[in-house]
Amino acid sequence: MIEKEQIRAEIESFIKDTDQFLVEVKLSPNRLTVCIDKPSGVVLEDCTKLSRHLNEFLDPSGFLETHELEVGSPGMDSPMLVPQQYLRRIGREMKVLTADGSELKGVLIEATNDGIELLETISKKENKKKIISEVLHKISFSDIREAKLILNFKFK
Repeated sequence: MIEKEQIRAEIESFIKDTDQFLVEVKLSPNRLTVCIDKPSGVVLEDCTKLSRHLNEFLDPSGFLETHELEVGSPGMDSPMLVPQQYLRRIGREMKVLTADGSELKGVLIEATNDGIELLETISKKENKKKIISEVLHKISFSDIREAKLILNFKFK
């Protein structure tokens, strides 16, 4: 039986000389779901190439007789799971749920291998005056329970 870590290693080996990175491998009793991404965004050809490669890798073992294979990219509303996903979203507004249960909303200013910087804009009224302040949060990846983009669609 092929294990999840074998599949993960095969994917990492296949994409190592590209700008692609592995986001997630999900293995359930009858489905293998692989999620990849890259700085410029994944295109259908990227998914097709990896899918064909995985078919060739998995077919001899009989794995595909009992499992459906799905290769894709994370959706716009999917949580971010790996540091590389943050890098391509600098300047975007996001919501972060921290390990202690706090929810922060702000603009992603920086992403490193250790964590992110999120600039939160706080607006409140005091004595009939609107006061706006900004707070810079430095959040390590170990303190992030979930992080998602805030999708803003502006229509003219």
